[in-house]
Amino acid sequence: MTKPATNPWLVLAAMTGSLAMVFLDATIVGVSLPAIQHDLGLGVAGGAWVVNAYLVALAGAMAIGGRFGDVIGRVRAFQAGVAIFALASLGCALAPSGEVLIGARVLQGLGACLMQPASSAMVAGAFPEGKRGKAMAVYVGVPLLFMMLGPVLGGALTQWAGWRWIFGVNLPVAIAALALVAIVRPVEPKAERRPIHWPSAALLVSGLPALVFGLQEQARPTEGIEPWIGLLALIVGAALVALFTRLQFTLTAPLLDLRLFRDRTLLGQVIVLGLTQVATIGQTMFGPAYLQGALGFTPLESGLAGLPLALPALLLVHVAGRVYDQRGAVGVVRVGSVLCALGLGAIAMGMVGRSYAIIAIGMTLHGAGMAFLMNPIQTDVVSRVPPEQRGESAGLAATARQVGNALGVAIAATVLARTGLPTFDADAATPADLEAVTRSFGWMGAIQMLAMLAAVAVAWSLVRDRMPHRAPRG
Repeated sequence: MTKPATNPWLVLAAMTGSLAMVFLDATIVGVSLPAIQHDLGLGVAGGAWVVNAYLVALAGAMAIGGRFGDVIGRVRAFQAGVAIFALASLGCALAPSGEVLIGARVLQGLGACLMQPASSAMVAGAFPEGKRGKAMAVYVGVPLLFMMLGPVLGGALTQWAGWRWIFGVNLPVAIAALALVAIVRPVEPKAERRPIHWPSAALLVSGLPALVFGLQEQARPTEGIEPWIGLLALIVGAALVALFTRLQFTLTAPLLDLRLFRDRTLLGQVIVLGLTQVATIGQTMFGPAYLQGALGFTPLESGLAGLPLALPALLLVHVAGRVYDQRGAVGVVRVGSVLCALGLGAIAMGMVGRSYAIIAIGMTLHGAGMAFLMNPIQTDVVSRVPPEQRGESAGLAATARQVGNALGVAIAATVLARTGLPTFDADAATPADLEAVTRSFGWMGAIQMLAMLAAVAVAWSLVRDRMPHRAPRG
């Protein structure tokens, strides 16, 4: 059994702050891209990679971060991750060129991969089962709010202080998180010291980025890169990921113990998490461009227009945590998936009809659904395994989320480009042909709706076990 931390609420405060940084940096950059491109002389492709480098690094290394936490200790992994993230954020803020900024964004992603799975496992270990759902509601709810408010905060900072401050705000949060961990000294169980299988690590960190890069290239080939290179990257990336997956089932000490997926409910929850991110991230990243291009909103107005999505998530995440503590994950996950599907359907209808009122109704439904999905799944995936495997199971869930984010951005970009939207630049995302904007975003909404309907089907078919239990090893 895990010994309770000296003060679990201080542990929660430290972990929540760290996760808020990770979530915020996934969405805060988009609205600041025009200023970044102007100051650093970046082209379209370079500006896109300022966003995508972070997501691809998260997708490629998140699972390994969870594994490292089990091997070197979650506290050490968390401290190292926060330190790397803080230094990388400073590098972003001071970057003299686009190349340095993109490289620092990759380092941000690697730091996040170390601290996020470790923080999730430490929060789960600091609270008993009866209070874990409430604690995880705070742990997930506050960062989720920051993620949704990223465009608003990014626009305000860029307008009033300069784009470099969107990275500078991470530094005091990182310092506070490290100080709290040093004070409270979280207690963690000893994890099994299995050796890291480096060939598996190489397959994962090369396969996932290649897959995402190849998919992104199908939308708009990077200047100077032949189209066949993107297609080759897509094929090779998919093959490497498939080989990695197959290899994990043959090793006695796998990098990721995919045998945890023998628990069908855990498998279903991870799939739902990934599909939900595929369906959601496109709206977060490209929704402001629609509001500016089709409805004539200013950048700050388009950021504020996302509040109907954020507020329900903030208000209901605590309700979802209490329901999980009382009844388990099955009901809330199923209800959450249906609400998300209804919300995304309404958003798509509002985009086709160019009605912000309908879009806002969809955002409200979707935000409520996210509250009932994110917290219960995050809590249950670490509650269903022995304490020494919580970092690994948290890494699996985080990987599903980040792979969903990266693929969701690539898929949304591909759909928008292939249906007539000429560019993703904020300055050029308002073409005179209003019908082209409406048509492209309508198609994007339809594809996202299909992804969410798939998540609903998985939630109702695989997520069945109401009582957390420890998945067997071996």
